Amino acid sequence: MQTCHSLPQILSGARTAMASTTLFNTTVSGRIGALVAGILTLLMATGTCAQETKPLRIALATSISNQAAEIAAEEAEAEGLKVELIEFNDWNTPNRAVADREVDANLFQHVPYLQFTNANTGNDLVAIAPAFSTPFGLYSKKVKTLAELPDNAEIVFSGDAVNTARSLLLLQQAKLIELKPGVGTNATLEDVVKWIKPLKITLLDGPQIARALDDVDAAATYPTFAKLAGLDASSGLIFENDPIYAFQFVTRPDMRDDKRLRRFVEIYRNSAAVKEKLRSLYGSMVSFP
Repeated sequence: MQTCHSLPQILSGARTAMASTTLFNTTVSGRIGALVAGILTLLMATGTCAQETKPLRIALATSISNQAAEIAAEEAEAEGLKVELIEFNDWNTPNRAVADREVDANLFQHVPYLQFTNANTGNDLVAIAPAFSTPFGLYSKKVKTLAELPDNAEIVFSGDAVNTARSLLLLQQAKLIELKPGVGTNATLEDVVKWIKPLKITLLDGPQIARALDDVDAAATYPTFAKLAGLDASSGLIFENDPIYAFQFVTRPDMRDDKRLRRFVEIYRNSAAVKEKLRSLYGSMVSFP
């Protein structure tokens, strides 16, 4: 384990180094050289120690699942690993913060969203491990079944390209629209070739969807936002659950093998308390890839 040195310890070590050197070299330059060497050596050790003991900083986006990250951080601190969680209310800042080295990693996104943002920002962030997975559903506070949706129902979903495509695929699965064949996860509104049911589509930033659910007919979104809106996570009108959309720990390539980060990921993934919290939030909707 790296030993931390205080300034008095540094100076004492430097004097020792100087005294040892004077046994062999009694010149002034020799004593000065020994003093400088001693100070530099111990300062380097102290710098390394400071680097190892600084908090691991993890960026999050607004989500009820952050309660699980808080539990993992408490368990990590009990082992001597200090973890600082920073929550943002959008989906852009957590990746920018990692890329700009303001934080060490983030936990809020799936691989398709990461690939999309990397392509559009020039970042080369990498996913290092899945945390958990939940389905994606169509939720409503106004109707209980798909059949109850009225003509020209207002459907809201996230306006980013990845979640727009996922939402459109869900609407196609619900037989509300028909998309061009083969568009898959690249689907856009321009790819809708048939509105089986007339709909009004509204695009929002993902975290705003919870507040919008009171005013619209339905929303294609994650259980976490349905819960924030006061709905039961399992109350969706229809779901899909592709494993590619599991939520991931994401970092920079140079942090991929960082021991502190790897240990925190291990704690999160193996913690019974973390799993218990996520199950209390999502019930049978949550899984652990």
